[in-house]
Order: sequence, then structure tokens, then C-alpha cells
Amino acid sequence: MDVEHYRAARHRRLVEIAIELGVPADEAAAVVDGVIADQRRRITRSADPDEVVVPALREAVLGGRSRGPTIAVAALAVVVAAAFAATALTGPTDREQVERRVATVPSLVGLTADEAVTALGGAGLDTRVDQVPQCDPAGQVLGSVPPSGDTIGSDEVVTVIATATPTWSCPSDADGRDQAWAFLRFLLSGSARPRLASEVRLYIDGAAVGTADGSHEATSADWRWRVRDPVVAYAERPVANDLGQPVVSITRGRLPDTTCAVPTPRPAGVVAAPTRVVLTIDGAATGDAPAYDCQLTIDLFEDDEGLISAVSLVLPGGSGLGPPPWVRTRDDLDALETAGD
Repeated sequence: MDVEHYRAARHRRLVEIAIELGVPADEAAAVVDGVIADQRRRITRSADPDEVVVPALREAVLGGRSRGPTIAVAALAVVVAAAFAATALTGPTDREQVERRVATVPSLVGLTADEAVTALGGAGLDTRVDQVPQCDPAGQVLGSVPPSGDTIGSDEVVTVIATATPTWSCPSDADGRDQAWAFLRFLLSGSARPRLASEVRLYIDGAAVGTADGSHEATSADWRWRVRDPVVAYAERPVANDLGQPVVSITRGRLPDTTCAVPTPRPAGVVAAPTRVVLTIDGAATGDAPAYDCQLTIDLFEDDEGLISAVSLVLPGGSGLGPPPWVRTRDDLDALETAGD
């Protein structure tokens, strides 16, 4: 298994295990990183890297039964003693303790690593950036540990997981990937602008719903109600995965005839190989909520000049289950636009 992929997927849980074993919270990430580095070869050869890393983590923290205290445990004893002494001397108030604890990880969807570090710094949080090689533009945020929405100690470190240029060869679709990420950032954070035609045709759930001005911002009325709002509502919803935000998959090529049981638009005057962006949150059922096999899908159609001249958005629920409650339907959007007029 690829070590960096394993790190990105499991780092948060391994940090939690380290803390449960007695490692101070501000040291746990470093201890986990050291264990992963020591076990790199075994991880790449293992079908289940947890069977390698978790025992190695326990060994690193607790040591063998016959051994004395390890460095990590000794460090914990020092930290606890120092904290006890400081408390006895200064006696912090309940208000001061609450102030040290209250910090919420903000949403990082649609940001670059640099933008995420700035946003987290603005929330009073320290950061580090872990890079995961992918065939996407470098520096795109894939998530964070802890994820957005979590409340953590203000002295804890948030690890930003971001893309990095891989050492292997990637498919020859770099332009499409650049356009796709630029379009997502255009909608979600406003920090990028894709190559848009002067007039962009819009389709929602397979039906033509009008046009948007390619020179306008995504917060303008022609983009906002039909495209930006439903994508933001979907992308910024808390996600039950280790990184806390949707998994973005990008492909380029001929599209299927239907997407989530609705016809795929076939706009005129576009190239034959559009770019498809799928934001996957979770396909599993939870409690009384059904499983949504269909995820939010964005198709970007380019003209001969490489400009996005048509955008198709398919909302979850096209399979007949109905849209999840956090996503506005086409009727909702029509009603909002009418009220706005």
C-alpha cells in the first residue's frame, strides 16, 4: 500500500490511539509520524497496514513489559508534573481554561494549502501541511486532521492534507484537471477563475435552466441560485470520513447517456470530451437516512477555444430517493430566484 495514502486516511485515528496510550496531545502527531516513517517498508508490503503500525505504535509508546519508561512516557510524566506545578502556582480560572479549549476548525473546502493555513491561523490554530502525491494541481486541500467543524484545543496543531506533484507519470488530462479545480474554487472560495465563455449555458438535473455571464463572480444572481448555492451546501456539509470533506474525482471523456437516472445533456458547439467532477460524501446509510448512490456531479463542456461554455449540475437523489434535506431541489431554486426578483 502507498504510505502517503495510508497516512492521509488513517493519521487522525492513529493520533487518537497515541493519545489514548498516554502521549500528550501536542506530541501525538509527531510520534505517529515517526512510527510510520520507521515502518515504511512493512506498510508498502502489508495488505492491512494497521496490523503493522498499531502494534509498532504501542511498542514505541509503552515499550516491552520488562523495559522501564519510554521516552514518550517520561515526557508525559514531565508534562503532567509541570502542568500540576503551574496549576498550583497560578491557579487558572475556569474562564481561562475554556478560552484555551475553544477553537473550531473552519471549512477548508475549495482552498489551496496556503489559503487553508491562513484561514486556520485566523481561527487561532497552528498548522502543518502533509502532502499526498496525486495527478491534480499541486496544493489543493483534500481535508484536514482534525476535520472542519471539530472543536479542539487552541494549542493543538491542525494537519492540512493537500495534493502534491507525483513522481510517476499522469494521464494527459492536466488541462481538464486545472479547469475543474479552478471551477470548484470559483464556486466555493472565489479565489480562482476558470476559463469561461462570455455566456455559459446551465443545466440542472438534465434540463436547460438558462445562462450565466462568464464575466460575473459566482456570487452573482445568475450563478448563485442555480449552481453555487447547491454546490456549497453539499460540499461544506460535515462528512463522515477521516478528512472531513468530500472526495473529489475528476475524469475526462465521453459521458454516459444518463447520470443518476436523468438524461445527460448534449450541448451543441462543445468538444466531445467534457470534464466530469464528482464530489463524494458518503454512500452508506446512517440511522433512518437512506444510502445515496448518486453523488453531486458537475460536467464542464468546453468550446473549441478551451472555454467552458456549458455547465451541467446533477444533484443527489436522481435515483428516485429524492434529494437529501441539505440540498435544494430545482423547484426550491426556482422559488428562491422568483422571490429574489
